[in-house]
Order: sequence, then C-alpha cells, then structure tokens
Amino acid sequence: MNKFSFPCGCDFDITDVKLSDGRPSIKFKAEVTKINMNCSKTWDMISAGNTKGVFQLESPLGQSLARKMKPRNIEHLAALISIMRPSCLESIRDKKSVTMHYIDRKNGAEEVSYFHPALKNALEKTYGECVYQEQSMQIAKDVAGFTLQEADELRKAIGKKLPEAMAKVKIKFIEGCKKQTIVTDEEAIQIFNWIEKAQRYQFNKSHAVSYAYNGYLSAFAKAHFSRAFFTSYLRYSGEKQKPYIEIYQLGQNARIMSIEVCGPDLRNSYKHFKLFDKKIYFGLMDLKGIGDAVWNKMLIALETVKKQLRKEVADWTWLEFLVYFAPKINSTAVAALINSGALSYMGMDRTEMNYEYNIYTQLSPKETKWVEAFVVSGTEMRLHELLKMIIQLPASRVSACNTEKRKTIVQGLYNTLIHPTYKLKDSPEWLASIETSLMGIPITCTSIEACDISAANCTCIEYIEGKHPKTVIIAAQVDSCHEIKVKKGQHIGKTMAFLKVSDITGTAENIVVFSDVWDEVSNVVFEGNNLLLYGEKSKDGASLIVKRVWQI
Repeated sequence: MNKFSFPCGCDFDITDVKLSDGRPSIKFKAEVTKINMNCSKTWDMISAGNTKGVFQLESPLGQSLARKMKPRNIEHLAALISIMRPSCLESIRDKKSVTMHYIDRKNGAEEVSYFHPALKNALEKTYGECVYQEQSMQIAKDVAGFTLQEADELRKAIGKKLPEAMAKVKIKFIEGCKKQTIVTDEEAIQIFNWIEKAQRYQFNKSHAVSYAYNGYLSAFAKAHFSRAFFTSYLRYSGEKQKPYIEIYQLGQNARIMSIEVCGPDLRNSYKHFKLFDKKIYFGLMDLKGIGDAVWNKMLIALETVKKQLRKEVADWTWLEFLVYFAPKINSTAVAALINSGALSYMGMDRTEMNYEYNIYTQLSPKETKWVEAFVVSGTEMRLHELLKMIIQLPASRVSACNTEKRKTIVQGLYNTLIHPTYKLKDSPEWLASIETSLMGIPITCTSIEACDISAANCTCIEYIEGKHPKTVIIAAQVDSCHEIKVKKGQHIGKTMAFLKVSDITGTAENIVVFSDVWDEVSNVVFEGNNLLLYGEKSKDGASLIVKRVWQI
C-alpha cells in the first residue's frame, strides 16, 4: 500500500478510495499506539498555544499556559493539564503559584531544587514540584518506608481531607522516618507538612496521563488533518453551552490556519457543516431559524421545484426561487437563506432580495398565479416588469386584479419597487451583523471594511505569521478586553489590559496595553468596537505592545 508523508515525517497509508476532487484518501487510525508520539508538527502547534479544540487545553487559560510552558512530551503535557487546575493556580509559594514555579523550572527560568536529596527520585520528572498524588506516595515509601498499602492510606487521608486519618498517618510517617534514618525528625515534619499542603492541588497522575494522551491525539489530528478536524468540531458545536461563541472561535482559528470557512449555498444544500474542495461550508440547518421541520420541507420543495422547472438549483433565477420555492417554506427560513448568502450566486444584493420578497408576499393568490404563468413560460423578466403588466390590464374577474381598488394597491407596490425608500445595496456593517446573528461568525466581511483602514500595514494573520515590520498598525475589532491591576514596578496599583482582536483573516491575542497608555485609551477600548492599533512587538516576540489607539 502506498504512503503519504508529511514534512514532519509522519506517514499514512493511502486507500483505494478517491476524494470528490480526485485526491487520494488517507487511512488514519485515531489510536495513540498507531501514531508518532514525537511529532514535531504536533508539539510545535501545542507549544504555540494553538490548542482550540484540543482536549483539556482549548480554553483561553489552556492556550495561554501551553504557550508559556511549551510542552514537548507526554510528561510535560500531563503536568500542564494538572497545574492548570484552580488549586495549583491559587497555591502560592514565594509570591508565585505552583503553576508558574513548574513552568519557570521547566523552561530554565528558575533553578530546580529539592528540599532533600531523598526527594529527587519522586520529583525529578516534575522539576522538584510535587504535582501528583502518586509523588506523595513515592516520597512516603522513600523516606518513611511505607508499603504501597500505607502509602495509599496517606493518599486517601489527604485526598478526602480526613483530619483523624491524617493525624494517624502523620504519626506513622514520622516514626517511619526515624526507622529509615534518611531524614532528621525536623525534616520529616517539614516534608509531611509540605505533602499535607500539596494535597490542595495534587492530581492523580494516571488521570493526567490519560488526559494527556487524549489531548495529544486531538492535537495530532488537528495538526495533520486540519480541515477535517475543524469540519467535525464545527458540526458538533451546537452541543456546546454557547454554540455561537464556539463557532466564532473555531472559525477564526481555522482562518489563522489558512482554512476557508464559507457560508451555506442552496446549490449544495448541505444539511450540516461539510468539507468540499478544501473549503468548509455551513449547512442549511446550521443557520438560525432552520430546524428539522423546515429542513424536511426544503428537501421536498427542492425536488418538487427542480421537476417543475426541469432544471437544477444552480440554474434557478431569483424570480423562480421567489415564485416557486419561497412559498413552500416559512418567511423566517427564506430570510435565513437570503441573509446568509445561500442565494448570492443569483447575482443580487441580499438587501434587494429581501425588499422584493417582502413586496411579493403582499400580492394576492390570483396575482401570484398570474406571475407564475409568465415565469414558467421561460420569459426572462424582473418582478417590477411583471407588476407593471398587471396594472396595465383592465380590472376584471378574469384579470390578475379583480377590482380597481386592488389595482391601486398593486400600483403602490410597483411604485415602491422602482422607487425604494432606501438603498438596496449591502453595507459591510449590515452583512457582518446579519451573518453573525445567523451563523455566529461574519463570513463575507466585517464592519471594519466600512472604515478607513488605509493606515493599517498588516492584518491579524499577517501579524501572527510575522509578515510585518517591527512597528505594527492593525485595524481590528475588539473581541475581549481583560483588565488587571499592576502588582509590581513603578506603575503598581494602576490598571493595564490584555486584548484579543480580530478581522476577517482571524483573531490575534496577547495584545498588551500598559497602564501609561491604558489611562489614555480605555474609553474607546471595549468589546465590539473597531480600532486602529499602533504598537511594537515585545522582545520575546510573543506580544504586541500597544503604543497608541485610534477610533475608526
């Protein structure tokens, strides 16, 4: 069987099945025993904090700590999953959390030390930090001579916070240390007290390693099969507590990885997110307002109208959709199809489609039947031309309009159609807003496109990829703003902020606004606002330090 090789060295069997575009299909076994656990592509992605969708690490905290720690093996990953728990983050020693002690020691920013040489056996793999319950058990075996059963009693007493059991275990621990004579009585007490404090944050290593393997497996799939990965995660985003936030974050992350996410298309009529021709398409049921009942009606309507018109959906005109398809589904579904861009291939602005649909729904059944007769004949006409023909006919029982009064109403609709009360052109602000409300993410453009962004010298994805000068000017929308109090230095007590901003190319994080600048710009930096951010990259290249901000 032939192999397909990635630049990282990972290779996969090629099956006999061909994809729709003729490319070969790869056989991927999603098992940790079948994949390369030392894949540089996977570890590089995790270390860059690109962990959206990665098990246990997809939260902003997981992404941030992965970026700081830069894990390179399962031991690192298991520890990361353990130290990002609240108890580790809140456990402070020497004015620094256990989490940061581990990260700094792992990265060489802090010296690795052991309270006593006898503890090295248990703590060496975690750089002298007692991260797991099993490590406390190993220490008890090494310095106090505990059996496995006795060590497990220690674990239970610590884990279940049982004071009486803890007191008994403490006596046994100190007596055991006396017998072993490895540490002094004073050191034995200090070690036990340390173990007792560590119980507030220690995790079970077997769980942590299991989580780490699952996390690596999901990261491996994301690194090698990104399009399929995002398609699958988007497909099940509806099961999340906040589906639209999930869709937005996944969509923006996909863009950063140069994967195009497209809106729905009636010509394809996918039910849910679908990967086709290297692009991810929204399904019609992924739109707000289209549920199972409407979807089933759509399927029936599609087949009925295709037979009636004797042509495929791709060849339908807007008027054919309006006359034959739209009446078979509800107005909410029609609006969803129009506003999501599912009908944009017909060559009309969405605002104009909405406008004409609203007017068409005000026609009487007899009038719509008259319009239908012209459309089915194959005569290529616009709605306003057909309405003009209706009002030119004399009002009679056999005409489209029964009475002069009805004829006057149609005349009013015609006048409204040829002299609209507002411009029937789609604005970037409206497109971004309506697409976000329907799909959770702007697809066509963002509201930034309506602003003067000529001063910008790079986009979010260009900034992330390093395709920019040292001085960066980005036009972007503020996705989030996290304010904190400065804890040390000359600006202690003042407020600074960390921003997450986005444009149509993706989302950029680690945008830092120090207190001296924040005092001047905080009034315009808020979620949803469009800004021009001027700044410079930090010395380590991990952040953008904002120097000035302008409202756009």
